[in-house]
Amino acid sequence: MNNKQFISTHLAEFEARLAQLVSLKTVSGDVKQLQSGVTYLVDCFKQLLQAQVTVVKTGGAPAIVARINGTSDQTVLFYGHYDTMAPGDLAAWASEPFKMTKRDGRFYGRGIGDNKGQLMAQILGVYTYLQTHEQLPLNVIFMVEGEEEQGSVHLAATVAQLKSTLLAAVDLAVVIDGSMSQSGQHVLRLGNRGLFGFELTALTGTVDNHSGNAGNIMPNAAVFLNQLLDRLVQHGQVQLPHFYDGVPTDAEIPWDLIDALPFDAEAIATQFGLSQVPTKRDYYRRLMFRPTFNLNSYQAGATGSGFKTIIPHAATAKIDCRLVGQQSIPAIEADLRQALAPELASGQVKLVIRGRIPVSVTTLPAAKIQALAAMIKRATGAVVIEPMMPGTVPNYVWTDILKVPVVTIPYANFDQHNHAPNENLTEAAFQTGIQVAAELVGHLQTVIGKTS
Repeated sequence: MNNKQFISTHLAEFEARLAQLVSLKTVSGDVKQLQSGVTYLVDCFKQLLQAQVTVVKTGGAPAIVARINGTSDQTVLFYGHYDTMAPGDLAAWASEPFKMTKRDGRFYGRGIGDNKGQLMAQILGVYTYLQTHEQLPLNVIFMVEGEEEQGSVHLAATVAQLKSTLLAAVDLAVVIDGSMSQSGQHVLRLGNRGLFGFELTALTGTVDNHSGNAGNIMPNAAVFLNQLLDRLVQHGQVQLPHFYDGVPTDAEIPWDLIDALPFDAEAIATQFGLSQVPTKRDYYRRLMFRPTFNLNSYQAGATGSGFKTIIPHAATAKIDCRLVGQQSIPAIEADLRQALAPELASGQVKLVIRGRIPVSVTTLPAAKIQALAAMIKRATGAVVIEPMMPGTVPNYVWTDILKVPVVTIPYANFDQHNHAPNENLTEAAFQTGIQVAAELVGHLQTVIGKTS
């Protein structure tokens, strides 16, 4: 029985395992709640893969390192995470977020795309290969964390701690996260944008006041916050002096890879709910090689359905910056603190940094990239190669700390709605993800430099 036949025969069992993982409320930040995910995954690694498992304490949620020995000294690491975002507005969900529901060819549930379904597909892919071949041709290490949705705040320290012990022999890291191409094809990504996230709170008093009693006396915190934001961004351009340092020029963009990517403006517009989409080259330039300054949350005043004539004393904005090229997080953060220095010193503004994840780019030779792409194509029939992942995963820990090349191979459909209501994973994506995983463990030794 080959891999695809085995997967098809055992799909009901595989779906049941996925449903059990989705049912666990592993919301990021709740360490007590996250333990249920750790317990279940440790059991999967031991029962299905006969892995040597170590639960690693961190400054927050524990990480899991599971090792399955193969017949050579080559070692690949698969990274994933078991924490999820909170479900948010339950009324916006068509089914319970922590009960996997199947309808119209999709599985629905919080975390099913990001990252439980993809992680389970990778585990089941290794299981499939072991069942059809008995032994792995290389060593496999799973590194699974529980803080990705908080910016992987302790991952770098954990990898540094383990680099000479549990992770000492790693030759290649493969990240199983993100989404496939909007065309529906599986994708091999060679890098990812970085992330600098922060939260600004403007204060003009200690309590909200009635606008009839304190109007023109107490400054409005929302207006004050708007003034601060205008200091940071004007006419769409970030005003921090070093923000654009290191952004790739058009001459530095790999247009050959961009031109080979699929592009359907109408489908993209439908998926994003947009009235228009940029041209192909501009679309990918903006997604992969231009930074963002995104205001993702703004809170101030009376936010309920009623009408309250109050002056807000506090206003908070949350901002995420997707970074590209050689942009420097320390330089950008220093500029931000300098721009707000008077208000920070007086206590009128509070600044909380929510994420510092550098840009990451793979160092694999072109021939090995093509070999990797061929593995995915054999499993699924098609593959595209993207030079950069528009989103952010903490790949820098593998390139900068572990000193190994890294690629990202997502198994989730493009319209998975991760972080939003009705998060989903198509049945086809789950099945082909398992197929890709089995193909990878069977042939990755060909892209690793060491010989057995």
